[in-house]
Amino acid sequence: MKERLFWLREQYRWKKRAIKRVLFYSFLIWYIQALPSELFNDPYSTVLVGKNGKLLGAHIAKDGQWRFPPSNRTPHKMAVCLVTFEDKNFYYHAGASIKGICRAFYQNMTRGKIVSGGSTITQQVVRLMRKNPSRTYSEKVYEIILATRLEFSYSKEEILNLYTANAPFGNNVVGIDAASWRYFGRAPENLSWAESATLAVLPNAPGLIYPGKNHQSLLRKRNRLLKMLYEQGEIDKLNYHLALEEPLPDKPLPLPQEAPHLLQRCIMHCQKGQLIRSTIREEVQTMVNNETEQYALRMNEYGVFNAAVLITSVETGEVIAYKGNLNRADGDHAYDVDCIQAPRSTGSILKPLLYAKSMESGLITPKQLLCDFPSRFGTFAPNNFNRQFSGALPANKALSKSLNIPMVFLLREYGQAKFHNDLKHFGFRNMNKNSGHYGLSLILGGAEASVWEINACYNSMAQQLQNPDPSKIHYVGKSEDAPKLHLDKACIYTTFDALIDVNRPDEENNWRAFESSQKISWKTGTSFGFRDAWAVGVTPKYVVSVWVGNADGEGRPGLTGVKAAAPLLFSIFRNLESPRKWFSRPLNKMTRTEICNESGQISNRHCEHTHYEYVPSTCLISKNCSYHQLVHVNREGTFRVNADCEESSNMKHKSWFILPPSMEKYYVQQNPGYHPVPPFDPKCTSNKPENIMSFIYPKRQTKIYIPRELNGLRGKVIFEVAHTRQNSTLYWHIDEEFVGTTSDIHQISVQPEKGKHRVTVVDETGVLLSELFEVL
Repeated sequence: MKERLFWLREQYRWKKRAIKRVLFYSFLIWYIQALPSELFNDPYSTVLVGKNGKLLGAHIAKDGQWRFPPSNRTPHKMAVCLVTFEDKNFYYHAGASIKGICRAFYQNMTRGKIVSGGSTITQQVVRLMRKNPSRTYSEKVYEIILATRLEFSYSKEEILNLYTANAPFGNNVVGIDAASWRYFGRAPENLSWAESATLAVLPNAPGLIYPGKNHQSLLRKRNRLLKMLYEQGEIDKLNYHLALEEPLPDKPLPLPQEAPHLLQRCIMHCQKGQLIRSTIREEVQTMVNNETEQYALRMNEYGVFNAAVLITSVETGEVIAYKGNLNRADGDHAYDVDCIQAPRSTGSILKPLLYAKSMESGLITPKQLLCDFPSRFGTFAPNNFNRQFSGALPANKALSKSLNIPMVFLLREYGQAKFHNDLKHFGFRNMNKNSGHYGLSLILGGAEASVWEINACYNSMAQQLQNPDPSKIHYVGKSEDAPKLHLDKACIYTTFDALIDVNRPDEENNWRAFESSQKISWKTGTSFGFRDAWAVGVTPKYVVSVWVGNADGEGRPGLTGVKAAAPLLFSIFRNLESPRKWFSRPLNKMTRTEICNESGQISNRHCEHTHYEYVPSTCLISKNCSYHQLVHVNREGTFRVNADCEESSNMKHKSWFILPPSMEKYYVQQNPGYHPVPPFDPKCTSNKPENIMSFIYPKRQTKIYIPRELNGLRGKVIFEVAHTRQNSTLYWHIDEEFVGTTSDIHQISVQPEKGKHRVTVVDETGVLLSELFEVL
């Protein structure tokens, strides 16, 4: 019997120990897994900071709280204030304070209600993690258990960081970073002792006391904490009294809005709820904001309400300033539109690319003469902005003066489909229609591009000269390497050299007279209807792109690149660091060759006035001077002659600079030193009509569309011819039917029927000129 009782007692003890082990290991497993893998899963505000960590802007979290992503650091002053006020033994206990619990239990029992929780900072982290459950003794026990578990998994610094990142600071502000910016307008590490103490007392009763509510109670709590800091030696007597004198903030402050459009762009690109460290240089962004906003006040008087500025570093490709639009609350002028990303008509801003590609293909030399006279290309009739014509002028001058007609001629010769393809390689993604859709107007703003695309293209050109490892322009992180630009270095350098001579705004016109002035390659653009004003400037350090206009596309008289965008461009450059030296000339890509002074082409044996200069080596395949010819004149030099009408012994042989009649008509007005070639002797039979007169309009195989007038009747078309002898009388025929004569000004208004026709012009000497055309 005794043995059985012994056996039963042992079995009972064994079962009891087994149950204890099961309970212990179950508790241990639960204890180990008590904390979730992610302590806090609340939504965060989207926060944008600059290159040096300064706040540029923030977007409120989706739950309506200002809760910044945790920064994993608590500033020293803030840590001292929090520990002193909330948990003096924070660095010594294991998650819970027995002394604090006993004190709280005694206070609650004596007063008959819960007035104190005795919670450590670790316990408060647990309460915040569990969304502040009701205060009961069972909850307190559970809270203590989790607090000890938290202490095993995290360091004291990490626990303090969790508290400061998730503690409520009154109103809808959560976390020390958001609180510091909302109440004091700066980062928490820049707060004074008084400001840190103010924030430290807020989580104790965030719903009752915060800046703007219960001011006196908040002041008393802050000053009590400052006294504690003084008594324990954290601050000296002088700093203590100075801190007491610091005023409390009256109400929450608005957060900085330095780059709101960049912030919205980051949110659109799936960076919502993150801390975004951008490449923006805060001081440059502030300068651009101030300059743009002040300049916009003047433009508002002319009915222009939007502007955008983008600045990138040539060295790194980093975006250092991003001004997407004006910072206004007015909803009438689309200030929320990011005009840096919006496609707009390019105006003349693409002309430098055509100039560079034409040199690269060997089509022109830098100073080769281009046509500049009234012209029609089918139904397209471009005009120069100043309504004046040079007849012919060097390509680099046509670029620096931004003349339209020479560039249209150049595009037609280069090939609009070829140039359209080049632009795609340059990164212009908004030009998504075929080249035929844009036609020759492509070079005058017939296509659209964004400020971002324009800046990226010019930055790539500058990097090609300056940086052996080019990178794409970017505003966060590090950019992937950019593909090498399909453009010869020497052609880029020569293009930038031509753009230095662009006439600057009035206040900048004498820039060469001042040593402090920057050398800047720059270009403007103006879209049809005065809807968009562009300016882009390049130095070895920066590319600055400016757009001014109305986001809704409304045009305004005088809204031009030179008048509306260029002043802002140079105002910004004056505030940027100047480069120490200009781009280095890529001599390994250039060749010194003999150039004709008059034509700008590689000289031929008839060019009498030449000089040597470095040109891109790609230009060497361009044709030699096509304007200098050997001319035979009579002994007096009054007529051109040939073997049909003059003895060789009576001839003089001279080199002559000869322009086609259509060019000569306007060239002679701008160049009084030009001497037209003498006319052929009437006795000679080899009078070539193209040497005497030429059609300005129509050109060969031109297709013409004649619109109807406002009264419903068919309109008329104007044909024009240039003649070397302007006072000649010309006789006009269409399909062998006489339609009229012209003298002096050789223009005639006609109304041909639909179909194919031939226009014929004869002068009084019998020289005949004829062209086919078609009326649509």
